[in-house]
Amino acid sequence: REAYHIAVYVRSNSLIDLIYRVRDEHHTFIDAEHFHSLRYEKVLKEGRYRADEVMDFDQERHQATYFSRKNGTKKQMPILKNVQDELSSAYWFRMQSMEVGDVIHIPAMADEKNWDLEVRILERNQVEIKGLGTFEAFQLEPSAKFRGLFIRRAKIRGWMSIDDKRLPLMMKTKIPVLGTITVVLVGYEGR
Repeated sequence: REAYHIAVYVRSNSLIDLIYRVRDEHHTFIDAEHFHSLRYEKVLKEGRYRADEVMDFDQERHQATYFSRKNGTKKQMPILKNVQDELSSAYWFRMQSMEVGDVIHIPAMADEKNWDLEVRILERNQVEIKGLGTFEAFQLEPSAKFRGLFIRRAKIRGWMSIDDKRLPLMMKTKIPVLGTITVVLVGYEGR
């Protein structure tokens, strides 16, 4: 099937590297027609923790195949209809109609389990991003119980532009020991 390939690379800065070095890589392949996940790959290097995993989604049969390239584990599991992975869920979410006060539910697969990812649209703000300008943005609060990309059972706030691009502008979360972590968009390509 034709698919969009989205890659996200997460790298801690030199100061955080002294405490907890992070070098993560995430790839999602999203069906170009139906906008659900076809494949998700992640390579995690977080402190001493390592993972190298692939999840293939058979959306017609509602089955996923998990494979660990690190230890050779392979298994199949049922999935929800039109399930999203940790990364494709953000892409799908950006395409939804939304207003302040809305709650959007996303069927998601993470940690080899099906989850209901809930995103609350809290308010509208102006967000200034150095080098990119000032944006009208929705302030968002995702809620999930899985240990996924950025989501570590912690409270997260995110900001997404309200324009047609729906750019993910910024995200903030508090992490034990490290304190507040802020992720900020530094650039983008495309339309």
